[in-house]
Amino acid sequence: MTVDNATCNDTAIEILVKMFPTIYNGGKHFHIRCMAHILNLIVKVGLKYHNYHVECVQKAVKYIRGSTQRIKKFKKAIKDVGLETKKFLCGDSPTRWNSTFELLKTAYELWEAFVEFGIKEKSYEKDLQRVPDRMDFEAIKEMVDFLEKFKTKTENVSASTKPLVHRLIQEILDVNLHLKKWSTKVNFVHLIPDMKEKYDKYWGDYAKMSDYVYFAILLDPTMKSRLFLYTFKEMIGSKDEKLSKSEIELKAYEMLYEVERKIEKFFKTYVEKYDMNGSSQQQSSQQVIDCDDDNDFFGNFLNSGGDNSDALENELIIYLKEPRVTYNKSFDILSWWKLNGLRFPIVARMAKEIEEALHNDKAMGKRPMEK
Repeated sequence: MTVDNATCNDTAIEILVKMFPTIYNGGKHFHIRCMAHILNLIVKVGLKYHNYHVECVQKAVKYIRGSTQRIKKFKKAIKDVGLETKKFLCGDSPTRWNSTFELLKTAYELWEAFVEFGIKEKSYEKDLQRVPDRMDFEAIKEMVDFLEKFKTKTENVSASTKPLVHRLIQEILDVNLHLKKWSTKVNFVHLIPDMKEKYDKYWGDYAKMSDYVYFAILLDPTMKSRLFLYTFKEMIGSKDEKLSKSEIELKAYEMLYEVERKIEKFFKTYVEKYDMNGSSQQQSSQQVIDCDDDNDFFGNFLNSGGDNSDALENELIIYLKEPRVTYNKSFDILSWWKLNGLRFPIVARMAKEIEEALHNDKAMGKRPMEK
């Protein structure tokens, strides 16, 4: 179940989990935070920081948009400087971070028109006291480049026509890497720490991440344990920078073992749920195997149905131990599971239902980023 972080939603989830006594791991991982919602929270924290250049451009845009006459003059300025575009200055909403992004992006693209407008409109500088100059627009370009990553990610995780859950952890760690890269830039040294703090609140503790997110990695045939180990090395190293490389690697392997143990436990719930194991045992008990041996004990073992049961339970292990599928951008994970569903019927069902549950419930955030 995927909802935002309202307290009433947390309470509702707790009540709902009690209604499912057989739910995996007591419902501990039932609640997954909406990625688009968390991205929105992270960006809004950063935009609250007082930025001299951003505020200067925002005031100029508000001033121009505040009068029909000024709008006409600015449109003429766009033509006079030879900008062939249908874009115009966007409004700004304090509740929609993407509106601020679009305002800044459009303003930068039209910066030459601002200069022309200032030359023709004598009251421009007089009314505003200070109008944006080239240095302001250079700073705006930097802010736009920084926010572009969040806009793209929000759009990616809001897609509704392709599977996304197996990419969730990749998107999360890419946000962390993005914040780290920009943390040393002059205009970002003050706002990044607050954004990182918000990031850590929801995604900083790898031990609190939902098991289903980790299961989705293992059920991606192009990634499996390789991405998992790389992911955990990055997460562990980011959380505790004092650890040595060997200590990080050891912890990563320990976590891989733990998640593999959990997914085997989860797999067994599917075996029980769909009674695949039971039907196999029933069929085997009706067929007496001739062991061609005078060892009655061994004969009883062969006829006990143990072979069928083991083969079924090893379906997951066989899948995990098979070599990874070579990754390419055109790889279609749905088609792969459809094709291999005959070999791994229960694992394929697990992959399908994890994807459907998290995807349809907007785990990746199929909501507009302004909400």
